[in-house]
Amino acid sequence: MSKGEAQVRSPEPVSPSLHLLCSSEDRTRAARCASGGREVLFWLLLLGSWQFLTAGSPRSAVVGVVSTAAFLVFAGKSLGKLHCLGLSHAAWMPTRNVVWFAAALGGLIAGATVSAIVAATDRNLQLSTNWRLVLLQLTLGPILEEILFRGYLFAALQAVLPRNVSQLRIHWPVIAIGAIIFALMHFSNPSGGWLRFACIAATGAVYGYVRAFSESTAPAATAHAMYNLTLYIVGQMHALLVRGT
Repeated sequence: MSKGEAQVRSPEPVSPSLHLLCSSEDRTRAARCASGGREVLFWLLLLGSWQFLTAGSPRSAVVGVVSTAAFLVFAGKSLGKLHCLGLSHAAWMPTRNVVWFAAALGGLIAGATVSAIVAATDRNLQLSTNWRLVLLQLTLGPILEEILFRGYLFAALQAVLPRNVSQLRIHWPVIAIGAIIFALMHFSNPSGGWLRFACIAATGAVYGYVRAFSESTAPAATAHAMYNLTLYIVGQMHALLVRGT
């Protein structure tokens, strides 16, 4: 090559290690969501257990109890691992132990408060006496409702609200709107009046606050389940006192 002849350099090769790393991550992500096996099993266990518990036969009840227990264990093992089939919007994530405790305590306080309000107004809680429905309302019901309302609905409200609102640490507009929608969906029986609506909306706001603070629907489901459990405990205590008198 002559001195006057321009030298043309070939482009710098891309680092093979970096290329392989990116490809490996992409392949891992694609493989993980290719079938969504964990997510499919999550929904099958949840909805299948629900179906068995609400069926009429004793055999279905036994299967429902066993499958419900299996689902609760599987749901606990799946914290932070549900990303496919839309479950990334459900935010089924782990959190700190203190948050779990605070969520359970918040549900207990909410349940005790609502029970006191109902007792002061001489109203009935209209709690179920069917043990299958009780089990459903203490386990599967709170999880499914929180995934729907504090998961998908919460994410949808964040997406449609203005950017400066959706980026707040505590999403008060999202919590308030979600609580109102939650109350409306539970207001199929208007016999309770506005007081019942206000109690449901208030508890929905508690679950929404837990969801926003923890960035997870799992502790919100814990608060929801503890709320229902408190209502049943207070209801049973009231029934025993009435029988005693």
